[in-house]
Amino acid sequence: MSAVVRRRRRPRVIPVSLVAGAALLTLAAVVLGGLAAEPIYMTGQLWWVVGAAGAGAFATVLAGWRWRWGSLTIAALIVLFVVLVVPLAVPSALNGGALATLRGVGDGLASVALGWKQLLTLTLPVGSYQTVLVPLFVVMLVTVASMGALALRGGRWAPFAAIPMMLPVLFGTIFGASNVSDSVTLGSLEVAAPRELALWLGVFCVGAIWVAWSSGMARRAALRLGRDPMSDSTSNSRQGLGSVRRNAVVRAGVGVLLVCAALVAGLTFVPVLDNGSRSVARDAIDPELVVRKQTSPLAGYRVWKRDALLATPVFSVSSSEQLPARLRIAVLDRYDGVDFTVGDSVAVGRFSRYPSGESLPKSSRVRVEIDEGYEGVWVPLAMPLGGPPSFGGNRANKLADSFYVNRDLGSAVAVPTTSGLRSGDSYSANMAVVADAKLGANPAHPDPQIDVESMPELDRWLRVQQLPSTGEGLSDAVQRLRDRGYLSHSLTSEAGERDWLTALPKEYGTKFVPSPGGHSIARIEQVFKQLNDQQQAAGERAKENMLVAGIGDDEQFATAAALIARTMGFDSRVVLGVRLGGEDDGVPGVPACQRECTGDNIAAWVEARGSDGVWAPLDVTPQVEIPPTTLEEGELLPEYPSVPEERDATESDPPVGTSDSEATDTPNKNTDGLSALWPIIRVIGLSLATLLLIALPLLFLPFVKRSRSRRRRGAASAEIQTLGAWDEVIDLYADTGMRVKRTGSRRETATQLGLESGDWIAWTVDRAVYAPEGIRVESAQQLWQVVDGEIAKRLSGLSGWKRLRARYSLASFGVGAFGRNRSTASSKPQKPSPSNARVKPMETQP
Repeated sequence: MSAVVRRRRRPRVIPVSLVAGAALLTLAAVVLGGLAAEPIYMTGQLWWVVGAAGAGAFATVLAGWRWRWGSLTIAALIVLFVVLVVPLAVPSALNGGALATLRGVGDGLASVALGWKQLLTLTLPVGSYQTVLVPLFVVMLVTVASMGALALRGGRWAPFAAIPMMLPVLFGTIFGASNVSDSVTLGSLEVAAPRELALWLGVFCVGAIWVAWSSGMARRAALRLGRDPMSDSTSNSRQGLGSVRRNAVVRAGVGVLLVCAALVAGLTFVPVLDNGSRSVARDAIDPELVVRKQTSPLAGYRVWKRDALLATPVFSVSSSEQLPARLRIAVLDRYDGVDFTVGDSVAVGRFSRYPSGESLPKSSRVRVEIDEGYEGVWVPLAMPLGGPPSFGGNRANKLADSFYVNRDLGSAVAVPTTSGLRSGDSYSANMAVVADAKLGANPAHPDPQIDVESMPELDRWLRVQQLPSTGEGLSDAVQRLRDRGYLSHSLTSEAGERDWLTALPKEYGTKFVPSPGGHSIARIEQVFKQLNDQQQAAGERAKENMLVAGIGDDEQFATAAALIARTMGFDSRVVLGVRLGGEDDGVPGVPACQRECTGDNIAAWVEARGSDGVWAPLDVTPQVEIPPTTLEEGELLPEYPSVPEERDATESDPPVGTSDSEATDTPNKNTDGLSALWPIIRVIGLSLATLLLIALPLLFLPFVKRSRSRRRRGAASAEIQTLGAWDEVIDLYADTGMRVKRTGSRRETATQLGLESGDWIAWTVDRAVYAPEGIRVESAQQLWQVVDGEIAKRLSGLSGWKRLRARYSLASFGVGAFGRNRSTASSKPQKPSPSNARVKPMETQP
């Protein structure tokens, strides 16, 4: 074995202080990474993962650097991952023997590429489910390995170890929930997202301290080697070392000030621009976002009743056993005064994976085939399910991967794309076959769940009915609402909107009465006003057929029934779906379907829940046999004197999902104007904030460089002033693009830079560092004058653009490809040559 090979294999000597500092940096990354990932997992296994990954990766990198493993260090890290992935990240695989453990290793390796999507598509917190801990394990392994490799290398590479420390916190930010932590109030200051801000502040503070400490290691080593502590100038040496320490503290302070400036900017803009949530990667796949972007299915109810879809097949249902009584398409529980939608609160649950079903006392295997008339994210089902559906068609695998269930609402979605299901898709599942539940006797709440003052006509109608707030009272109220309503699916009976009327059996004798769409508060109040005015005109002894006045369909009457239930203290929600069975299983106006379901079969109903916690369905479709009656009271004109046939009328339905409360728009013109301006103001504010954040480095860099120069000139000792002068000229040439070799004496460096007084400058600096007698303050000041002249000459030879680029260059901070022979380098003193002898006694500026 040659001497070269033996020398290459000789173990490296790593300073103990460097190892200790790198270990502390690793510990900080592990703690911050664990805290950032805690909301994602919420399990104690998380800390075993981050702790073992951090310790194992640091030990492996330290051993590889110590014994010169080279690229074998990466192989050792891979072996470490294979050994630890099952006990740490896939602990469930340990319970099934050797074969299950090997399968767990395979799943862990596959999750390095596939686990990220699985983590995004599961409902938080995910715990230790399957292989969801593998991405965190990989992040911590890569983070600590990168930090250790940079930190243990030392020199100018060590400060860059602070950059990988951000990865674990970035992982928690990207893969976490879109909702941020609740704001806290500190005196008169409200801090938005305090937990997230604290984590990032911790990362930047630790990084700033590490950069300040590691960047001064070489300088401190040079001073320790260059001064003899037993010489007569011990006090001067200690003074120099103390000044170096103070400079390190100053550098750390500058870093902390930068972090504080960023924090203050965040505290200033976050309360203005933040709305309590953030955009994260989870939102790109999370079905919650897809559902929220959907138009309310109830607002589109009348689309099914138009001529184009009324007789078009929507989907077909088949089973070798008994069919369920109803298939639920969408369940809507949140009413905002305009539309019924799916609520986004934690109380109503979230759409999540459905890996296993429930034990059903009675179920049937039901097959559903999507036809040309159906397209949407909602999956028609009868909940609960005995297991996940088996999808068919060309997109079977994509549909299975994108199937989510909201167990609390009892509805499901499939989102392979934002358009959901389409013609050709199919699925089969074990669905519950149970009779409709009965409504409980007592309400769920003692007080109304809506503001009755905002709906005076609803409140007036309920007071006139004099019904108790019980299950029986609610059922009677809904039945009276249906009996006194009259079915109408359109505003006109022109072509395209009249097939629903001709499709009704002739024995009903249904006549066309116009009815606007929408289910806003104003529209529902219109229905109750019709009922109230009719009942007032009919008097106390009126027959039931004289009270028919409310015109609408399932859209309006389902909303009205849900609001009645909430007024009586019951929980309520609206369900869009179909009834299955024969003629006796439907309701007049909306028939049931046996196999093929069309738009004519789409219905809406209400589910109400009392104190017993059982959701019971209530049909709401208004009757079709008794038309509204025109009544008079005193001299008042009747509200419905006749139904004129206006052949030239140009009326049309309002846009789907919009409010029809034009009467309330007039008093709020100024408010609407401000609302229209708000998006523009917000865009301008965001743009200004972005420009300000971009401008911060431009404003900060010149300030830092001037501060650095003043600190070097005003150092406590002449020796440190001299070193500062040398650093100043080297930094200036680095910022202006001058490349110099990293090795070599100061005289050689000065020659490469082309300094006219280079020999004298290099000799003076070497004398300040290595001569036992040190250097006088006057000589240091004289050196600064010479350096200033060299800097001025260098800048005068550059164009204006190059001078501006040098002002904002980061090369003097070690960022870039400039190798510099700084004063911190442990270059050996040069013996004076004859040429040096000429300048050695020189004490004046040449």
